[in-house]
Parts: sequence; structure tokens; C-alpha cells
Amino acid sequence: MDAAAPTVETAPSPTSAASLGGWVRVVGGAVLFALVLRVLGFAAYRIPSTSMEDTLLVGDFVLISKVHYGPRVLGERLPGLDDPDRGDVMVFNYPPSLDPEIGRRTPYIKRVVGLPGDTLSIRGKTPYVGGEAVPTPRRGRRLWAFEGRIPPADSLEALGLGGRVQRAGPGRWVASATERQAERLGFSEGVESLQPYVRPGGDGSAAFPAANRFSLDEYGPVVVPARGATVRLDDASWPVVRTVIERFEGHTVERTATGFLIDGRPAETYTFGQDYYFVLGDSRDDSADSRTWGFVPFDHVIGKAVGVYFSWDDEAGRPRWERIGRGVGE
Repeated sequence: MDAAAPTVETAPSPTSAASLGGWVRVVGGAVLFALVLRVLGFAAYRIPSTSMEDTLLVGDFVLISKVHYGPRVLGERLPGLDDPDRGDVMVFNYPPSLDPEIGRRTPYIKRVVGLPGDTLSIRGKTPYVGGEAVPTPRRGRRLWAFEGRIPPADSLEALGLGGRVQRAGPGRWVASATERQAERLGFSEGVESLQPYVRPGGDGSAAFPAANRFSLDEYGPVVVPARGATVRLDDASWPVVRTVIERFEGHTVERTATGFLIDGRPAETYTFGQDYYFVLGDSRDDSADSRTWGFVPFDHVIGKAVGVYFSWDDEAGRPRWERIGRGVGE
């Protein structure tokens, strides 16, 4: 019986080892690049609510540029390409959150309307800065009041207003519509008059600042805090700046019978340590924003929304291919 032939182990060829090492470097480099891009460059955000309709729809996936305003790394912000500008669609961490770590607070997305140092007011649903009107987003929704007969259901569907009209009284209706939809609705048969639905001033529908009882549609004026700006502490400024000083600037504040205390010391003025922004949703009557909870501190800012890279319609169960690549600036 022949003896069994000895087993000979073959060492991997230098070519195979080099090829494997090359793939490891390629994959490792790709993972590292993706991680750096995620931390320093871009992020993704899925729109969860209707507060930015019709600029952004529920189910839109939005690309967020961190490089525009500077990425946050280990609690510090690196230099960015630019400062937030009026009209930017900005993603930020929810300021009223009680989570002590800013980066873990829920991301929100709104449009920048007021910049640091601006004196801002809202009159008849239109924001004003320094007496000049801020343009309404072209695809943003507002509530409109109209009188007469409601158009037929198929006409409302054709206008994009299916399910968006409610009865407000005999012969009176309220519709959630863009400027273009409202214009077409106004020419519909049976509609006698149409105008923006404006809540009266002083109704308290705007919760910030609580003491002022502003309306969502008749608001202010308020001054947006700016880094290095000094405010005099008095009856008018206290409701606006108290939360800013205490929650975002890290000081204890107290009002006494004789004046104001900051960190236990009497103070007549306060100088802000960072910039703040006043933001609104594009669907102005369906948005919790600066009118509700106040200013956005710069250290809460994540980045600038630059475009829709994917969109999914949950009701239809299919992608919205026509929205891919759409910008968000208008």
C-alpha cells in the first residue's frame, strides 16, 4: 500500500496579498472619507411635518451643507463659507429642548427671516425688517378667508386644494393655499371675495414672548439679539431677553423689586455673547417657530438646506421622482 503523499501548504502569492491589501486600503479610505464628509461636510434630513409646505413636503430627504456656516466638532465650530442669510432654509437643534447636549436635541428646519440686530415685526401675516417687507416664499402656504360658494370637489382637487378648505360659518370658508393657488381660487365661480386670514393682534396665539400676547399674524416688534450688542434691562426688554440670557448664555437671572440681577449681581444692561436668528416655517399657519418658542442661537445651527435628493410619498407608497434635485431657496 502506497504511503500517503505529504500535504504541502502553498503560501499566498505576493500578488494576491498585495491585491487584498489594496482592497482593504480602498474600502478603509472610502469609509474614512464618508465619515469625514458626514462630520465636516454634509448630512441628510427627512422632512417629518407639514410646516415647510409646499417648499418641502413630508417625506422629502434634504441634503444639509455644514460647510456653509461651519461644522461643529467636539463642541467647537470650524470656520464656514458664510453666515446665515435672510431667506436661507436652515437646520438647527430645537432650542427649547432640555437635553443638556445641544447636538442630541431634535433637528428642526425653518427659513431665516430675522438676522442678528434686526428689528422685526409681522403685520397682516407679512414679516417686516426695518420697515421693509420680507418676501413670502413662492411655494409657502398661508390661510386665506373667502366668502361665497365653495367650488366643487373636482375643482378644488384641480387647484391642489383637496381637503384643504374648511367651513368658517354661513357662506364663509378658510383655505390653506399658496399665493398661486389663492389667486386661482379667487377667480373660481361662486367665490365672491378672498383675502389673507389674519388673526387679531393681542390674541396670544404667538407664545413668545408670553407676556406680550402677540398674534401669529400681528407680531412684534422685537429686536433679534446680536453678538456684542448691549441691551438695557427694563420692562420692555425683559420678556424677550430673559430666556436668552438664562438658557443660552448660561447665566442666572432674577428680577427684584429694585431692578435686575445677573449671576447675583445688580445689572442695568447685558451684552450678548453670540448671534441669534428669527425663523419661520413656510407654511406660516402650520408651524411652531420663533413666534412660538423664540430665537435660534448660533451654537444650535447645524447647516444650510441645499436641495432635495430623494422624496417618498407615504400615502401613495411610491417615490416622488419629480422632486429629486429640487432646490429649497425660493
